[in-house]
Amino acid sequence: MINVVQNLALVKERIARAAAAAGKAPQDITLVAVSKLASAEAVQALAAAGHGDFGENRVQEGRKKLAAVTADDVRWHLIGRLQTNKIKYLSPFFLIQSLDRWELAEKMSSYALNKGLDFQCLVQVNVAEDPAKAGILLQEVDDFIEGVAALGGITLRGLMTITALDATAQQTRQWFDILAGKFAALSQKPLPENTEMRWLSMGMSGDFELAIAAGANMVRVGSAIFAGEDGQYA
Repeated sequence: MINVVQNLALVKERIARAAAAAGKAPQDITLVAVSKLASAEAVQALAAAGHGDFGENRVQEGRKKLAAVTADDVRWHLIGRLQTNKIKYLSPFFLIQSLDRWELAEKMSSYALNKGLDFQCLVQVNVAEDPAKAGILLQEVDDFIEGVAALGGITLRGLMTITALDATAQQTRQWFDILAGKFAALSQKPLPENTEMRWLSMGMSGDFELAIAAGANMVRVGSAIFAGEDGQYA
């Protein structure tokens, strides 16, 4: 197995440099280690080294890994598109980063209220207006937030985006800046009681420094930590 703990340390060094350049402290940036293709052993190694946030793309695979990793204070994030028939399996996840459509919000709310639960979510925004990506369009974010807040059973904690993989660094930075601007604007206005702009989740292995420069306080990094682990990443 590759040294995922060493890789994590290198990523944290890069985050610290990017944070300093943006006038932030490293601890202001939450690093979600995207473990979707990593083994439970690799996750366990990082948890044992003190890392606490891990991201999974699929509910079923995430639940298996969650059961296999024995560590205190680990927070699991769901970052992939969620099928409505998987809502019943969400309760172990700390944060659902991919609330991307009204139908999903309605069904999550209904389930949560019926079970006495409260789902912490980020609104996934398709800031690039990429037809291949899920998410709420930028101009619809305010109305979506108001609507979701009125449903009950869901606490909104901020915004998330996934930009186009083949975009230039300049275009990616522009998208990050746009969403950071929306996040800042929402942070300055009165929001419903169950809504706050706590996390702006932007950036992955190839562009997390750009995201931090734009204002992200949560980044999702997978291959830079786990590449080559168990032969899972190219």
